[in-house]
Amino acid sequence: MNNELHFSLGTSNHPESSHIPTEVELSKQSVSINKIAKHYVNWVTRVFVIRKGSVMSYKNSRHEGTFKTVILVDDEGTKLQETLFNKHIDTWKDFLKTNKSYYIANGLLDRVNPTYTSVHKEIEHSITDNTMIKESDHVVSTHNFSEGFVSLEHAEKLPNDAIFDLLCVLVTVNPIIVKGDSKRCEIVVTNELMERTTVTLWGDFAVHDGAFVEKLKDDQPVLGLCDVRVSIDRGTFGISTIPVNSVLIDLIFPKALDLRTWYTS
Repeated sequence: MNNELHFSLGTSNHPESSHIPTEVELSKQSVSINKIAKHYVNWVTRVFVIRKGSVMSYKNSRHEGTFKTVILVDDEGTKLQETLFNKHIDTWKDFLKTNKSYYIANGLLDRVNPTYTSVHKEIEHSITDNTMIKESDHVVSTHNFSEGFVSLEHAEKLPNDAIFDLLCVLVTVNPIIVKGDSKRCEIVVTNELMERTTVTLWGDFAVHDGAFVEKLKDDQPVLGLCDVRVSIDRGTFGISTIPVNSVLIDLIFPKALDLRTWYTS
């Protein structure tokens, strides 16, 4: 891959710019997430948004401000964590909507900080002043992404602390439990074998995703739980969220539709 685009982004990074490249131009230059090397200056990838987090505050010895995390996936099924800081949250507030496809060009690609959990083993992306985002007219295929989801039966064979993507049916949602700064919400899910398993949503997920699925529990939707962790407590199998978890509702790929058909038949 040539690390220089065949067109100049110039000032096209702003959503109101009149110099944004066409979809044809972007498509010709687009590469998968795993083909973007850290040292590349200019690059384009086309992705599907599976999660858009809430605005959060941060403070450390050097900076303080706000940030928002977005989880993306490409047509190879590779996920990437993207972070918007401070002014970029407002600049791109009308973009990166869940279940939409976008071209993203440039920005800061950095190695994953081993102190924190990320959806990609090697890299993550931060939006900068030279980043360009354009909604795509063509939906990114989620076939490879969907193939990575496993059933409860498979998950129960994984070792403690293993990270995986789970496909299941929501059974019920328990009230949020608050102890000091800790918040958790336990939901119960099932599969084709009618096995019931508890999934513990922690922190932000307990508040936001817990409230969201609470409203849908009577419909018992199919859930896609991305990047959840096996949590074995005193020999009992359970599942818990991690900071980059995504909760997807009523998925439309074949595995999910088959599960929905089975459960409602």
